Amino acid sequence: MTTPHAPTTVAPPTFPLATHITARAAGALTSLPPFVLRLFGQLTNTDGDTLDSDVRASLLALKVVSGEDFADLEPTFGRTIIDHEAHLGALTYMQVGSVTEYLVDGVRVRHYRPARRGGTAPESEDMPTLIYMHGGGWVLGSLNSHDSTCRWICAKAEVAVISVDYRLAPEAPFPAGLVDVTAVASAALSGKIPGVDRHRVAVGGDSAGGNLAAALCLRLRDEGKALPRLQMLFVPVTDLRTLDTASHREFAKNFFLTAKHMRWYREHYTPNEDDRDSPYVSPLAAQDLSGLPAAYVAVAGFDPLRDEGEEYARRMRDAGVPVSLRRHTGLVHPFVNSTGVWRGARAALDEAVGALRLGLGVVTP
Repeated sequence: MTTPHAPTTVAPPTFPLATHITARAAGALTSLPPFVLRLFGQLTNTDGDTLDSDVRASLLALKVVSGEDFADLEPTFGRTIIDHEAHLGALTYMQVGSVTEYLVDGVRVRHYRPARRGGTAPESEDMPTLIYMHGGGWVLGSLNSHDSTCRWICAKAEVAVISVDYRLAPEAPFPAGLVDVTAVASAALSGKIPGVDRHRVAVGGDSAGGNLAAALCLRLRDEGKALPRLQMLFVPVTDLRTLDTASHREFAKNFFLTAKHMRWYREHYTPNEDDRDSPYVSPLAAQDLSGLPAAYVAVAGFDPLRDEGEEYARRMRDAGVPVSLRRHTGLVHPFVNSTGVWRGARAALDEAVGALRLGLGVVTP
């Protein structure tokens, strides 16, 4: 068994007063009635999808209040910016039964366990569990940036969530992050993490985290190791070879994630260009996608990564993998940690919660 090393109880992240004030203002703006938000104008993409009015208002407001682009800064400064922006989108943090941090094979994780009637489930009880990899282009993001996402899933799905603090580029480029998430997932799937039902494990993540979840499944399959029951891929990166799909071109600017950001992420994560041809970097480069776990893939209508996410879902389905593909037509890239400001984000994450409960066989008495 992997015994938690010096577990510590963790409260929701804290931020400066100015960040809280800005977050409340963002929440107030996007909670205006839809007919008022439509005054900000409507935007339709080439597929005929219409950007949600509250998302449109947020993007316009972000132009006014945003400072420097993190792609023009050192990664350490960008990490602070992305954590604060995540708080702006989260606004509130759901209550769960317990949150602790410890090490699994040298990798720090944050373990969320849901509340139960009469209290938290005993730590000794093995629970269905989601191993979650945060987004941030393999360069940014943290346990804090996706704390609200993990709490939401834990509370609403009534499953445990283990968020992985994998190493980031450029200090630790590919394959360091994949090595870390593989270590944690393998420990969970082999019954070495207390409180985890090794027969009911899912892996998931958003953006770069979705990429790591997909790559992890490919690696475990290739090595003949135990596989999770479900992979949950939110707006995943599935191809770093060209960055030249129709959605990359259409949404290159003005929709939060930009072409400039993607190039910046790619340069840091894969300074060795040959690595971009690896299926563990670009899952769409895999010749064979058969034998992978069932997949829930959710993309956004106004996201550079939309087309490659949908193509990966189609390729898996063609290879015989059970796949549920969902395009959230009115959303942009960072919707999993924007539940505090966007109605569509809340609906999208609730839908994913339903898929997770079904995939892990969660039944509430």
